[in-house]
Amino acid sequence: MTTHFPTFGTVLHMRFSRCFSPARFGAVLAVLLALTAQAQQSRFDIWKGNDIVGSILAKRVVDGERTQYLMTSYSAFDIVWKQEVSSLVSTEYRNGELSKCHSNMTVNGNMRDSSHYAAKGEGASCYVHPDERFLHEGRVEWTTARMYFEEPVGQRSIFVESVLKHCPLTHLGDGRYRLVLPDDKVNVYAYRDGRLEEIHVDRNLVDLVFKRDS
Repeated sequence: MTTHFPTFGTVLHMRFSRCFSPARFGAVLAVLLALTAQAQQSRFDIWKGNDIVGSILAKRVVDGERTQYLMTSYSAFDIVWKQEVSSLVSTEYRNGELSKCHSNMTVNGNMRDSSHYAAKGEGASCYVHPDERFLHEGRVEWTTARMYFEEPVGQRSIFVESVLKHCPLTHLGDGRYRLVLPDDKVNVYAYRDGRLEEIHVDRNLVDLVFKRDS
């Protein structure tokens, strides 16, 4: 019997509220509610070996010149001891260009990663947890959020919300793409007829597969 996890239920509201400031959490919640009303939606189960250990909910809404994405996830599995991982990525494009994004990850209720990007003029103000601040210059058209809904045909790099950097993307053929993140972390995306079906996540201590829940 397939097990589904509370991708963004009451438990996660409580966890995120402890991690965000009230103003930030309120802003993200407002985005969530707006997206829920009219979004395209995709759900993925998170597999570790032969077991489903969590799920991801990805949403997109297009409103005129603005496109908004929201990805939330929750998973629980053992690496030496039990790990409960929850994450959120909120990304907004205007006129086809990234205007702002925020990402957050907690492990066992503690902040592990966080980032924030806000366009200003021809650049963008960036923050990556715990203390990295910098200005990004140049147009951003492709992020990992967009990859959940579109195949990145012809792209050689993807702007990754969690690190706020362009990372190399290699087309492996047959709708498969290899994205290499800092510290040699690797994600392999698999598309069928332009639709994302799986993401293979290769890490030092754990390998996971995100499979579309059809």
